[in-house]
Amino acid sequence: MLNINNYLTRNSIWPGIFSYVSDHAEMYHSTLTVPFTDDDLLKLLKKNAQEIFFKNEYDPFRKAITALRKGSADSLKKENLYRLCYALKLDSDAQAQELFQHHLHQNELSARSLDEFILMAALKLHLSWKDALALRQKYTLLITPQPTAPRTLEKGLTAEMYHTAINEKIQDIGGLICFLDDPDNLAFFSKTRNTQYLALFDDIALEILYRNDGEQIINLFPFCGDLEKETIQRYHLSLFGLLSDDSGDFLTMQEISSLCQKFEHVFMTYDNFCMLVQRKRPTDISSGTFMLNLLKNLLTDEQEMEHDFYVDLLDPEEFAEVCDDILIYFEFPALDPAHDNFERLLMDVYTETLDDHPNVSNTRFQELYLQNLRKYLRTIAHA
Repeated sequence: MLNINNYLTRNSIWPGIFSYVSDHAEMYHSTLTVPFTDDDLLKLLKKNAQEIFFKNEYDPFRKAITALRKGSADSLKKENLYRLCYALKLDSDAQAQELFQHHLHQNELSARSLDEFILMAALKLHLSWKDALALRQKYTLLITPQPTAPRTLEKGLTAEMYHTAINEKIQDIGGLICFLDDPDNLAFFSKTRNTQYLALFDDIALEILYRNDGEQIINLFPFCGDLEKETIQRYHLSLFGLLSDDSGDFLTMQEISSLCQKFEHVFMTYDNFCMLVQRKRPTDISSGTFMLNLLKNLLTDEQEMEHDFYVDLLDPEEFAEVCDDILIYFEFPALDPAHDNFERLLMDVYTETLDDHPNVSNTRFQELYLQNLRKYLRTIAHA
């Protein structure tokens, strides 16, 4: 029986910052002596920040990074995450993506966001923080009114924009400004991205309609050829309640509401989910939310072995590898149970289920795993 107290506290991203610097010790050899301590790293970050940032930026960053080191905070706000890239003296957007995805367990920076596009370009061009900040401030009036979501649901456009613009077209700050001053280019940007939205709703057909006043309405349809709409309420219950069509078992709305407090980065209230579906909520979809859907949609029939979503759930190495491949493909960070309390729960429940049922069929194991996961989530909801 698992101890649910192991999953009720969010992990700090400080060890991720420490591991990034440890893994790239050659970048810091002139300022950090290996082995170094947490306090050595904190001192370096504050020193670099004081040299780089204006005082009105340095003070909030210093307080935030110190709170992270002391354990009185577990994460950084987005602006301080951007500042962290410069306090670590990263010299490319690729280094920033590695930091975010592989060490901080954050979604990667998105070229769909104008703000993050400018940051990525600034890192790629080795622009100073002052130049990057000046550019972000220059386009503030354009960043603020960006639409919440792209008007189309096409896949692959963000990657295309990144490769054609940041990798090929933009070679200096003048080229960046010229690119951003083009209204046709600016029309691409939005506050949220298509990739992860479409990944979450991979098991449903999405239909965009527009009312006379221009408001966007998104309907959900099953992929089974049925023209009857799927209600958002049922989809919400299926996703966050882990609704099982076979057993009829699911987490109740009250339990889901409680889990929103325990795993706020994973679960959503019905109202917030409606806003997400209709693309009116400018919030990234987390890897934990995506995993809830993925676990139900992994294919277990041997006849589907050639499909990317097929997995032998009785093989722990294959299970983790397939999940990681799918997560990374959709720009989520890979599973990191050591530093994410919800993913630790997912993997611990998986291991317990495998220990208890090592000889069942692949399909039956999936049923038992989800049943066991519901049991623990229900216990946590009532804790």
